[in-house]
Amino acid sequence: MMGRQKPGKPRRERPEPQEHGHEGFEIPDDYRDPDGRPVDHQLLGQLLGAAMDRCLSCQDVLTTLLVEDPVTTARLVELACISVHGAMGGLPRTMTDDGIPGPAAPEFRRLARLGLDGGNDSMFTACEGMSATERREAANTALDFVVAAVSGVMG
Repeated sequence: MMGRQKPGKPRRERPEPQEHGHEGFEIPDDYRDPDGRPVDHQLLGQLLGAAMDRCLSCQDVLTTLLVEDPVTTARLVELACISVHGAMGGLPRTMTDDGIPGPAAPEFRRLARLGLDGGNDSMFTACEGMSATERREAANTALDFVVAAVSGVMG
């Protein structure tokens, strides 16, 4: 007989991953970017639902899909700014200024800064010019801020 077998400890099969879902996050679906391109609201809602449930495996898969869509990524950053602004009465400089320490990625700060004072056209254009890696950094920060604002952690 090859190998040692331990009596009383049968080999366990690995369970197959269970299909699971997250409650979608309701986002108005009539929104388009300044050039009229639609936002993928279904993807954005699923991603926000997974983030609210703190399901990192789903969040990772959905973020990978999200960052391939600059319009929807920019909308996520915009929603993060709106959420924080609502919770705190404005955006702290740690979300927009590169020289101030804080949790926001530089890519997020760049987009948030461009969106100040209603400059959303510039924000959507800049997001389109980013690489998928840069959009992922901006999206990860945006998700953290939306979850914190919606959960009542800020404010």
